[in-house]
Amino acid sequence: MKLLAAILMILASAQGVLGGDFGSGAKGTTGAAFLTMGMGARAVGMGGAYSAVAADASAVSWNPAGLVRAPEFSAMLMHASYLADISFDYLSFAKSNGSVALGGSLSFMNGGPVDHTDASGASLGQYQPRNYAANFSLAADLEVIGAEKGAFSAGVTAKYISSTLIESASAMAFDAGLSAKTELTGRTLRLAFVAQNLGAGMKFDKESDPLPLTFKAGGALNLAKDWLISADVVAPRGNMPYLCSGVEHTAYNAGNMRVLLRFGANNYTMGDISGISGISGGLGVVIKNMAVDYAIVPFGDLGLTHRLSLTMKFGGARNDVVARVKPYGQRVAKNNTGSASLAYLFK
Repeated sequence: MKLLAAILMILASAQGVLGGDFGSGAKGTTGAAFLTMGMGARAVGMGGAYSAVAADASAVSWNPAGLVRAPEFSAMLMHASYLADISFDYLSFAKSNGSVALGGSLSFMNGGPVDHTDASGASLGQYQPRNYAANFSLAADLEVIGAEKGAFSAGVTAKYISSTLIESASAMAFDAGLSAKTELTGRTLRLAFVAQNLGAGMKFDKESDPLPLTFKAGGALNLAKDWLISADVVAPRGNMPYLCSGVEHTAYNAGNMRVLLRFGANNYTMGDISGISGISGGLGVVIKNMAVDYAIVPFGDLGLTHRLSLTMKFGGARNDVVARVKPYGQRVAKNNTGSASLAYLFK
């Protein structure tokens, strides 16, 4: 696990270099905040503790390294009803052969009508904030550099961001992620490290707002056949580090149908608003290759937010190799995904 320790040290050092931007004194100093909104109802229902779980089309936004474990092809559609007439829509896809993978996503946030006034308070009508992001990801199993097959994967995402308030601004940014698989007391343990929104800020007129740069270190553990737990430690620019955790339970599993219950806790908003906040819940129904997921998140006196997503998966899941992956350094059987050529993805 020396590689994982080195990665953690790198992320910790990066946070130290940017120290002034990471803390409660930097709240409200970043732009493009919509980039931090959770993608996919399953992830949100688990409190956003998803960097080590993501293995479908939403991995484009959570951790591109997880794309390697995605099915041969998967796609996700999500609609979110947010606070104060804000809505959020998301579309993503992933294609993987178990050795290399690619993915992409489009997201759009509609901020709803906002009153526009001049410096003296006189009305200038209304404007409607809009935000867009387009992502493209590539990922690979690190067997290509000597790691055990299925033990480590890495991915990168390039993103184009556009935001319109009254003026418009755009920027380019990047994400980078690593994923690892090992065992803990005979149970599958996944670890993840992610850096998100690496790039220059967005400049409206003469002022430039930095992007919401975020570092994450997460883990996910299969406690038993029907239980999955996960946790992420998150260090965001513009706030104090925080912890999010989640649990998923398969409450029903018969034939081609599964029903999953989810609960999450996230202390990002705890203490900032009055009323119940910092928790989430969700429900998922999986029928053959289709999953419908719902999540609800209370924001105290501000109200409730809702997310509904549809995920379609085609081809076999690639969550595990044929033989169970043992701790790094021990040989394991190869999986049955065939050659690792990128051209295979387009067959």
